[in-house]
Amino acid sequence: MAAAASPGMLLIEELAGGDLLPERYVLQVEDRPTVVGALPVAQIPVIDLGLLSKQLAAGGGEEVEKLRSALVSWGVFMVSGHGVDPSMMDATWKATKDFFGQPIEEKKKYANLADCEEGYEDYHQGYGTKQLKAEGETTLDWSDRLLLLVEPQDERKLELWPESFKDILHDYSVQQHRGLLDTLLPAMERVMGLGDGFLLGRLGGPATTYCRINYYMPCPRPDLVIGIATHADATLISVLMVDDTVGGLQVLKDDVWYDVPASTDPHGLLIFVGDIAEILTNGLLKSPVHRVVTNPHKDRTSVAMFYLPDIDKEIGPADELIGNTQRARYKKVKVWDYVIRNYDHMARGKRTLDSLMI
Repeated sequence: MAAAASPGMLLIEELAGGDLLPERYVLQVEDRPTVVGALPVAQIPVIDLGLLSKQLAAGGGEEVEKLRSALVSWGVFMVSGHGVDPSMMDATWKATKDFFGQPIEEKKKYANLADCEEGYEDYHQGYGTKQLKAEGETTLDWSDRLLLLVEPQDERKLELWPESFKDILHDYSVQQHRGLLDTLLPAMERVMGLGDGFLLGRLGGPATTYCRINYYMPCPRPDLVIGIATHADATLISVLMVDDTVGGLQVLKDDVWYDVPASTDPHGLLIFVGDIAEILTNGLLKSPVHRVVTNPHKDRTSVAMFYLPDIDKEIGPADELIGNTQRARYKKVKVWDYVIRNYDHMARGKRTLDSLMI
């Protein structure tokens, strides 16, 4: 089922429709995923942020307990009532569908081949796909992506932003920060007994924010490839709009893989705790390991917003959480160094957080 690999950047869309898979996409037997439908279904909690705020003010309630449970177990949950305008979400989806619906030569106008040559294309802006760069990398992901730095604004490469995204993505990011993060992060702090501003304050105003739009073409052999390799996010928090028509996301919990079902709420947002949050809280918050598998018949799209502290900041377990009975579990590291390290470890099928364990 494997064909010889060709040199240069090859987009997944250019492989669509064929029965042969290039060797560099075919996983080793021990790494091959279980396709959707053959795993237990993850019971991901859905939390109403409006109701959560009222219950926190009243001293507790069901939404408070759901959030606490999610943070210490799954590390992932869905939110409704999040304050992001549904019409803004619809507009973002439309821009996404319109972009990926264009002829491939039009999309290639936003490719950043120079960044690919630098070796860390997953964290540079533009349209493209993962390339084999580091020694020891195994296979490529069966997905294309559009990656854009949203904040800081003066570091945007607007020449790589499709025209349809220039206003919409900015407005969506502003709404998400004001409507969601400014409510959710303080709620997480209170639920977990962290001090005011423990999480939100570390973003330092507008967070370093990346938008990564993933596009998964159908694959004739979803049992042989991976849409996005097993990893945990190198973020403080990640916020996803996910396709409500087809699943593919899988989460690892207690060494068991679970399918995350397609959302029944087209305007719900999926929240992932990131590795940076786990490091800062010395393991109190859990950053989930996850992956994406492909579908033989349907394409799939997701819009992920990745929020990080200033990339030049050094992070480690917060001093206030370390005492006579609690030792630091992780070494200190600069945020950007961790992001790059995460790319390297992900390429080799290893978890980055393990490299910081004391």
